[in-house]
Amino acid sequence: MLHSVTDGVATVVIHHPAKRNAMTAGMWAALPPLLDTLAADPAVRTLVLTGEGGTFCAGADISTLRGSADEAQGLAVRAEDALAAFPKPTLAAVRGHCVGGGCQLAAACDLRFADEGALFGITPAKLGIVYAASSTRRLVSLVGPATAKYLLFSGELIDAERALRTCPGG
Repeated sequence: MLHSVTDGVATVVIHHPAKRNAMTAGMWAALPPLLDTLAADPAVRTLVLTGEGGTFCAGADISTLRGSADEAQGLAVRAEDALAAFPKPTLAAVRGHCVGGGCQLAAACDLRFADEGALFGITPAKLGIVYAASSTRRLVSLVGPATAKYLLFSGELIDAERALRTCPGG
């Protein structure tokens, strides 16, 4: 994860371009302390989360997750919860794919801004992984129960236009 602070805006960049910015176990673990540092910085007035290059985040880099699925999911949920609890406004700037754990992170932000080519999807079910209960609750509160079920059960990728229709406030 890279970060910078300019004119009161902290920018955190998900940086793992070789894997379409998929989050490694180390990246999940590093996010909460980084957010604590930025929250304590009086120069930071807002936070923007984005991905390196043309992809926001392709989820979890499963090749780096050595523990159990529950342990890996716990790292992701702690990072998501830390982002949701960040005491200043948070924005997800989404380009390209925002999938699985990437959606967890985007949903944890106060606002999401997506370019026309952005694609969103909750695909863990395709790997036999159940989305965490806290992440599911956050998704339901953002898009409603029917759309959350559709996204979770289908694993379909939806474009930015459809995502906006699904979640006009976010």
